[in-house]
Amino acid sequence: MESCAIKISERNGRWQIERHLEDTLPLCIVSKPKDPLTVYVGTLDDGLFRSTDGGASWEAVGGEIDSSRITALAIDRDGRIWVGTEPSSIYRSDDDGETWTEKSGISELPSAAEWSYPPRPETHNVRWIEPDPTDSDRASICIEQGALVQTTDGGETWIDRVPEAPRDVHQLRMHSAAPGRLYAATGDGAERPGKGYAESHDHGETWNYPNEGMEKQYLTSVAVDVKDPDWVIASASTTPKHIDDFDALSSAVYRRRTDGSWEKCMLGMPDEVGLTPPTVVASEQVSGRFTAIANQGLFRTDDYGNSWEEIAVKWPDEFTEQHPRACTVIE
Repeated sequence: MESCAIKISERNGRWQIERHLEDTLPLCIVSKPKDPLTVYVGTLDDGLFRSTDGGASWEAVGGEIDSSRITALAIDRDGRIWVGTEPSSIYRSDDDGETWTEKSGISELPSAAEWSYPPRPETHNVRWIEPDPTDSDRASICIEQGALVQTTDGGETWIDRVPEAPRDVHQLRMHSAAPGRLYAATGDGAERPGKGYAESHDHGETWNYPNEGMEKQYLTSVAVDVKDPDWVIASASTTPKHIDDFDALSSAVYRRRTDGSWEKCMLGMPDEVGLTPPTVVASEQVSGRFTAIANQGLFRTDDYGNSWEEIAVKWPDEFTEQHPRACTVIE
């Protein structure tokens, strides 16, 4: 099935879709906060690409990265770019992607012997990188599957997982107004009901699992409001076995209530059956605004999930049988 990166933009009051990096399988994307026309895309087998003109042209970068499988991307508060690969390695660029340095040692942690990605059990990968918004030398690395590990010195040394931490973190978020708080969307709940959403308030030293009201437990995405660190939206599906079986798939979006429990917020979204778990992104400018992309389209809320509006764009039929893996919003 044809795969590509897509750009959805509004021009003269109309929304349109552009296809980019066709015949690749993009896995991750990030844009520079102070230069949103500069975008980096990591692919499954074709390496890392950079565009400095909003996608009009692309160039391959990352010659020093010893893997063509780029599985995670992030930019820290100092503008340094972090890359994760399969097998699990971490690289960092301090010059906008011109050169890269491996931050070695992560695969030598004691828990590494237990890391394994179920579809390809002989390997594992970096699923997510979350730099601390208040300390650019601190970052959390989510290994699929097996560990959440951390660095406090820019990747020079690594801290292994703690016993009660989730093992299968798909997305991890932090918030500048809540230092030390980690919000994790995990796949742990598929095997251990009640463990789908995880949260730490001490940089990951201890964890709790507030999952009341969240009936689907295989979480894939989490986003936190730009202003209120207690406004959290997450997406979840049934089980990983159904993630690519669209007839059996059932997914939902949840938002956190003021009492800490969860409620489904699907008004304006498609039916749950046949819906891939949406990738949700919080606006960096507007409180209450979140964007969600799934196989059925692109949606936006401006009222913290009270209702969703579909972006008025003709959605290609072939996209309905694909799983959008990443999303970045340029405002």
